Amino acid sequence: MTQVISCLLFLAGLFYNGLAEGQPVARLFYDMNGNVSRLERDANGDGRMDRWIYYDGQGRIERIEQDENFDGKLDVTFFYDTGNLKRQESSSKRNGRTDLWIHFNAKGEIEKKYQDTNGDGKVDVSVAYENNQPIRGEEDGDFDGRVDRIVYFHGEKIGRLEEDTNADGKMDSFSYFENGRLVRKDVDRKHSGKVDLWGYYQDERLIRQEEDLNGDGKIDRIVYLQEGEIIRRDEDTQGRGRIDLVEIFSRGKPVRRFSDTKGQGKFDTLWVFQDSRPIRQERDTDGDGVFDVRIFLDEDGQQARQEVDTNRDRKVDAWAFYKDGKLARQDEDSNYNGTIDMRYFFDEGQVTGQERVNEEMPGTPAVPFAAVEDELRSIRGAARIGAQPKTNIAQRVKTEMSYSQE
Repeated sequence: MTQVISCLLFLAGLFYNGLAEGQPVARLFYDMNGNVSRLERDANGDGRMDRWIYYDGQGRIERIEQDENFDGKLDVTFFYDTGNLKRQESSSKRNGRTDLWIHFNAKGEIEKKYQDTNGDGKVDVSVAYENNQPIRGEEDGDFDGRVDRIVYFHGEKIGRLEEDTNADGKMDSFSYFENGRLVRKDVDRKHSGKVDLWGYYQDERLIRQEEDLNGDGKIDRIVYLQEGEIIRRDEDTQGRGRIDLVEIFSRGKPVRRFSDTKGQGKFDTLWVFQDSRPIRQERDTDGDGVFDVRIFLDEDGQQARQEVDTNRDRKVDAWAFYKDGKLARQDEDSNYNGTIDMRYFFDEGQVTGQERVNEEMPGTPAVPFAAVEDELRSIRGAARIGAQPKTNIAQRVKTEMSYSQE
C-alpha cells in the first residue's frame, strides 16, 4: 500500500497541470505484483478522468475506455486480446448507449461493423470488410428485423444495391454502379420474383427503359429519354416478339406514331400529332411498302378528308370529304393526270348524285405518297440512343425482338 501511495504522489507531481488548479492529469494503478493494471488520464484538464487503459498481468492492453466529449459518459471502448485490437464499442450519438460495434482481424484490420441506428438495442446495419475495405453492407431500414437493403462495394464505392421495396422479405430492385455512379436499375414491379423493368443511365440520368409488360420474360416496350423527357417509345403490342408500334415525342408530347396494325411484320400506318392531338393518318393498305391512303382529322378526331392513290403511282387520284364523320363528297382523277374529272355526292353512305368535272385542280395540294421505309429511316437514329444492355437477361430478350423492316 505504501508503494502505491508513493507512486501516486510521484505521478501527481509528474503530471501536475499548473493551469488546472494542481489537478493530476494522469494516474497509474498497480496490481499486487507491482505491475501496472490501469492508467487514467484527464485529456482536457477539467479535473475529471476521461480515458482509462486497463492492462493484463504481462503489461499488455486489455481494454481502453474513453469519454471523447468530456460529458462524464463513456463514448467508446476498445477491447484487446493478447495486446491485439479485437473489438470496438461506441456510442455514436454520445448518449452513453452503445450503438456501434466494430470487429477487427488478427492484422488489426476492420472485419465487420454493426450499428443500431434507431436506438432500440437491435442491430439494423452491418458492413463486412476485406483488406480494410467495405465489400458488403446490409440494412433493415424499416426495423422489422429483416434485411431490406444490401450494398456491394467495389473498393470504397458502391457497386451494386439490392432492395426489398415492399417488405415481403424478397429483393425486388437491383441497381448497378460503375465508379460509384448508377448505370442500370432492374426492378420486379409485380413482386413475382422476375425482373420486368430495366432502366439504363448515363451520367446518372435515365436514358432508356425496357419493360416486360406480360411477365413472359421478353421485352415488350422500350422507352428512350433525354433530359428526363421521353423522346421515343417502341412496343410489341401483339406479343409476337417484334416491335410493331413506334412513337416519337417532342417535349414529352407525341408527334408521330408508326404501327403494324395487321401483325404481319410490316409497318403500315403512320399517325401525325399536333399538341398531342392526332391530325393525320397515312396507311399502306396493300402491304407494298408505300402509303396509299392519307386521312385528315378534325379537332374532334373525326375524318375530315381523305386522299387516296388507287393505281400505286404514289400520286393522289381520289379525294373524299366528310361531314360529321360521314362521307359527303368524293372527287376522282380517273385518267391519272393530276386533275379532277369526276365528282360523287353521298348521304348516309349512299350515292345521291354525280357529275363530270372538266380537269379541275384539287382544292388542296396533293403531296405524293412516301415509302414506309423512307418514313422509318427518319427515326432509325433514335433506335440507337442510349447504352446497350449489359446483362445476359437483357441481351437474351433483346435478341428475341426485331425491328420490322430493318
